[in-house]
Amino acid sequence: MTDGMPLPWPFPWSVAPASTTLSKVRDVTGFTQAMQVDPVGMAGQGFVEQIHAEANKCSQKFGKDLPPLAGSELYLIEAVSTGPAGGGGASAAPYVVIYPPEFLFLLDVGLEQLVGGSVLWKPAGYGDPGFPEKNEVTLRSVTSRSSSHLIFPRIAGSLMIGIKEDADRAAAKQALADFGLQDIDMAGTFATATCAPFVEPSVCRELERDLDFIKYAEMNGVVRLIDFSPGWMVKRLI
Repeated sequence: MTDGMPLPWPFPWSVAPASTTLSKVRDVTGFTQAMQVDPVGMAGQGFVEQIHAEANKCSQKFGKDLPPLAGSELYLIEAVSTGPAGGGGASAAPYVVIYPPEFLFLLDVGLEQLVGGSVLWKPAGYGDPGFPEKNEVTLRSVTSRSSSHLIFPRIAGSLMIGIKEDADRAAAKQALADFGLQDIDMAGTFATATCAPFVEPSVCRELERDLDFIKYAEMNGVVRLIDFSPGWMVKRLI
């Protein structure tokens, strides 16, 4: 799959990880739910098919089969900054990629959200003929093909929920479970949980409509460092 793919060089990876999640920002307990694909056996199966199969497993945990694939795309996400990489000198490139590049597979299955499969490049050194078969894939829920939604996707099935101050915590947790949410974790008036993936906007609306102890229900998403210029860029490869 690397034939003809534009590779971003060089990689000055001496900085801290470039992204976190909204729930880590909002919740001091650092709880987050990122459903990940098992990379075992990927070399013998296409990424698109593997991502669809794993997304289907996540959906089946909530009693729903994922619809069949209608189309797929591949995007490259890069953090681009000015200045030489690693000291460089006069011949250094004016723009450098400052974090490991990320590949986002995008699957259309006809649901509210697009199915995303994010692959972070983690080579042992320059040149990695095995990439990306042995690298970890994380499922994303993507609202649209706009640059902002591709660069800042949501975590598939992961929700953040605000609980009213006067609500009974035990009763609220039971009500969320009865609603069909899983992996519920509560810290004061802030809760995280998982729901059926790729239909999260509808689930959030139903939670806010049907449960009166909820202040808000939002999708949990990726937060990236933005203190550099020109910043994050995305390009379609396939």
